[in-house]
Amino acid sequence: MKQRLGAAALVLTMMLGTMAPALANGAASTRNILLLGTAAGLLITNYNHKVRAKRAEQHEAARRQTAYRDWFYHKYGYYPTYAQFKKWYFETYHVNPS
Repeated sequence: MKQRLGAAALVLTMMLGTMAPALANGAASTRNILLLGTAAGLLITNYNHKVRAKRAEQHEAARRQTAYRDWFYHKYGYYPTYAQFKKWYFETYHVNPS
């Protein structure tokens, strides 16, 4: 969250800082538009990268959980209780399941 606020503050600062020079002449205006576009492009790319990474992480966690439940069922003939599953998950990954 801090990174998003920092990025938003940076974009806002760049937008406000580029307004006054943009009135000077065409060259400054073009330069400022390009700088702002580049900054926005970098922020969007970074955001999309983080979203994809988070989704991949969630998908992998769900896959591991399903695989464990299937393994447990085939070994013991019934699905694990949530307490059993939570114990296994914590012992294996050192975090509580989400």
